Parts: sequence; structure tokens; C-alpha cells
Amino acid sequence: MEHRLLIELKNCEGALLRALGLVERRGYRIRTCNLRADEADRSVLELTVFSERPGALLKRQLERLHDVLGVRLEESCEPWVRELNKPSIARTQ
Repeated sequence: MEHRLLIELKNCEGALLRALGLVERRGYRIRTCNLRADEADRSVLELTVFSERPGALLKRQLERLHDVLGVRLEESCEPWVRELNKPSIARTQ
């Protein structure tokens, strides 16, 4: 299944590497990764990962990292279900 996580990190040396390393070591495959700095001392890491393991398990593990300020798990679903639920764009002529 695919899981989408929003992870708020401190902007400090090694924080991003520790978060991504934990994700990989726990057996989750990273599909997409986007990092944006919201403030001088905080960043938001947006991850889409794939695994048969529950997303809530990864969320709890990430929350234990010292540099993680918060984690939000978005709705999990199979990739094909997400595609079916996408709104279609109607063409106008």
C-alpha cells in the first residue's frame, strides 16, 4: 500500500538524513520526496512511501526521532484506487 506522510523537522544538521534513513531501514520504499523550508528553524518533508506494513507504524517510529516535531499520516490506499478517485478535468471547446 501507499502511504503519504507530512513530517515537520527541525532545520538542523542530519535531521533529514535520519528521517529518510529510518524510512528505508524499516523497509518502506520511498516513491516521492519533497522538502520545503517553512521557517528558518523548521522544514516540512512530504513523503509518499510504499509498503505492505501499516503507515501508522512508520508514523510512530518517526515521532520518536529527536529532530521530528510532528508527523501526519494522510489517507492510505492502493495506487490504483487513488487514480480512480482523481477528479477528471473536462475539456471545454
